[in-house]
Parts: sequence; structure tokens; C-alpha cells
Amino acid sequence: MMTGPQSLPSRFTGLFLTPVDSRLYACIRIAFAFVSLLNLMQIWPDRETFFTDVGMADQEVVRKYTVGAYLSVFDLCRDVGAVSNYMFFSGCGMVMLLLGVWPRVAAGIVYVWYVSYAMRDPLILVGWDEVLRCTSFLVLVSPMPACWSLRSRKARKRAAPEVQVPCYGLTLMKVQLAAIYLQAVLARLDNEYWMSGDFMSFFLLSHNARWPGLWVLNYGFLLKIVTYLVLLIELAIPILLMVPRWRWFGFGAGILLHAGISIMSYNLMLFFLSMMTLYLSFLQPEDMEWLQRRLPRPKAR
Repeated sequence: MMTGPQSLPSRFTGLFLTPVDSRLYACIRIAFAFVSLLNLMQIWPDRETFFTDVGMADQEVVRKYTVGAYLSVFDLCRDVGAVSNYMFFSGCGMVMLLLGVWPRVAAGIVYVWYVSYAMRDPLILVGWDEVLRCTSFLVLVSPMPACWSLRSRKARKRAAPEVQVPCYGLTLMKVQLAAIYLQAVLARLDNEYWMSGDFMSFFLLSHNARWPGLWVLNYGFLLKIVTYLVLLIELAIPILLMVPRWRWFGFGAGILLHAGISIMSYNLMLFFLSMMTLYLSFLQPEDMEWLQRRLPRPKAR
């Protein structure tokens, strides 16, 4: 009779403390830092418009309408020179995170960057900004193994036995990915264009489409099917990924979904890459073995 009550807490604990291959975290750290650099480089040309006092959003107005505390480094960086310096500093943190140099400090720098610019100019935020900000926090609190990094030889030697680390970070990333898809579907249940099946037709006729035109009108029925299919795929992806033997179907469905969005839309490649960073949390140790066999190895002296 005691087996049932004891097994539930142990299973719950196992979701967060089960040892996993440390290379999984290293893979996510590298991918996240790379996508963050791409995001920063995309914002860089418009930094004066987005973040300075002469830009599109007055900081005092933003502060007035911010719910809760206004926490942004841009409160101290008001001219283009200061903004440029802070963005360069944040970029250095991303490079450090990519290389695994002081990764916890670097992850903190990157997290503060995402919170700061989200607070400073909420008008520029798009889907991948939210995804990257959430991921930055999860990377910050996750284990930081020494593998796949440029730490000193002494540090790597000291961390060599760290082959496995707790899985709580990966679990939180998996939950985050499932929450994104679930929230997306629930938000569309109250949207007349999604429920009527007309969303894809209207989208492909809009300026957001890569090839807008009247040709869309010839495929109305097919686009209705695609609209409903997108909802079904978004519901199915977390389920497929959670089941080990089905996870590659989940990977395939997710890649096709986001690749299709990127191809048919302008400027959504970063959304694709941001979501793929969370997908990496579903990799398994055998995937890391396959990857490491294909990485160049240093020559022995």
C-alpha cells in the first residue's frame, strides 16, 4: 500500500534530479548564445531609434505604463554612445557564453540584456524576443558543465568527472516549449480567422507574406486545410517530443512547421532558430555521441 504514495514523489523528483549527459547543456548553451548574437546584430543598426531618448519610445512614458518595477540598464544609457557600449558589452557576454568562458557570469549578462531591452522598448518586441528572454533565464539557472568550452586546462581537468548533471534545466525547457505551443493554440481559439480557416489566406494576402498576390484566392480550400493543420501540429509536437520513440517525428514536424513559416514570411528566421534552441532539450545521449563523432578532434602531441 505504501508503494503508490512513495512512487509519485520519486517520479516527480526524477523529472528534475535524474542525471543526464552534460553535453546536452553544452549544446543548448552554444546554440542559444549563437542565436542571441544574431538577434543583437539585427537590432544593432536601429539602436538609436529603439533605445535612445531621441528614438521612437520616450523612456518616461514607458516607465509610466510599465506594470511593476521598471528594471532596465537603458535607464542609465540614454545617448547612442552609451547604448552602443552597452550593446557591445552584452555581445561580449554572448561570445563568452558561446565559448564557455565564465558561463554563469556570461549567462547573467545575457539575461539582463533581454530584460533591459524588453523593458525599454516593448513596441519592438516580437515572438522570438519573448522566447529568447525565457530561454535566457533557463540557461542561467541550468547546470554549466565544463565540456565543449574554452576554459583553462586546469578548470577542465578539475571538472572532468562531471559527466552527468541534474536534468532540471532540460525539464524546464521542455515545459517551456510545450507552454508556448499550448498558449498559441488557446489564443487562437477565440480568433475568428483561425476558427473559420481563413487565417492563411488573409496572411498570404498581407504585406507580411513573402509573395503576396491574388494567386492566393485560387487555393482557398487548400489554405483552410493548412490553417487547421497548423493548429493540430502545434498540439501534437509536444506530445511527439515527450515520447522517446516518437521524438524524431516531433523534430521533423517542428522543423517543417517553422521552416515553412520562415519561407512564407518576411524576417522570421530568428523565430525558427529561437524555437529550435528549445528543441535541443529533447536530445538524448546517443545523439551527443553521434554529434561528437563528427566534430573535429585535436591532434595528439
